[in-house]
Amino acid sequence: MRYLYKNKKEINSKKEWKEAFCSAYSGKSDDYHWKEGRSGERLAEDFKGENAQGENNMVNMVKLFLNTDDVVLEIAKIEHPSVFDSYPRPRMQDLAIWGSANGKKIFIGIEAKVDESFGSKSISQQRKYVSNLKTPTEADKRLDGLIRDFLNGEEDVNGELPYQLLYYLAGSFREPNVDIIFMPVIVYKSNSYSEEKGNKNHDAYLSFMEALKFDKKHSFEGDEIQDAYYKRLTVNGISKDVYSCYIVK
Repeated sequence: MRYLYKNKKEINSKKEWKEAFCSAYSGKSDDYHWKEGRSGERLAEDFKGENAQGENNMVNMVKLFLNTDDVVLEIAKIEHPSVFDSYPRPRMQDLAIWGSANGKKIFIGIEAKVDESFGSKSISQQRKYVSNLKTPTEADKRLDGLIRDFLNGEEDVNGELPYQLLYYLAGSFREPNVDIIFMPVIVYKSNSYSEEKGNKNHDAYLSFMEALKFDKKHSFEGDEIQDAYYKRLTVNGISKDVYSCYIVK
């Protein structure tokens, strides 16, 4: 599988991954979002480190979900912008992967964590934030669209769900020219991992999947996948199979 940044820079090592990653945050300090033992560094180690297993794990995940050995991963891009509406600031995928399985095009949007939360705001907090802006922006229209399209307009009952996960779903689902979507949350239990924070994140993920009425699939015995979900999601006449899981390493 080829690893790229911005469609042109080839990533062949963890060092090159770090260079590309840090260039995505120009103007920030070198350690902005890149610290030993935190999610950015752990993801790079998992996919381009000396004992990298990330790519094989993703192949195995697709095989388990789809019950097939016909899986080919072709292109991976770090810090990939998944555009899901007409407004600025698309969903930035920590790692995006394209490939095929059983003759269908697949997309894998990876959310990497150690114990970092799913954003700083819940849906209700995001609503309060955009309502208090003195100058109208696209943020309120974006929130309206996300709630309409992915929560059936039911804002009040879903107010405590993490806004970042809604963002994550929208960007992954609307990735063009693909048939099947995979949304693995990969948690790395590094030396800086907090069990308390990790448990809160896990609970938030489970609440989100259940609120959106994803079907719980059996956990895969002997694998790192703790929770697995599936839904045939239809938005504005477009239907795609969406699979998500919580992986702990």
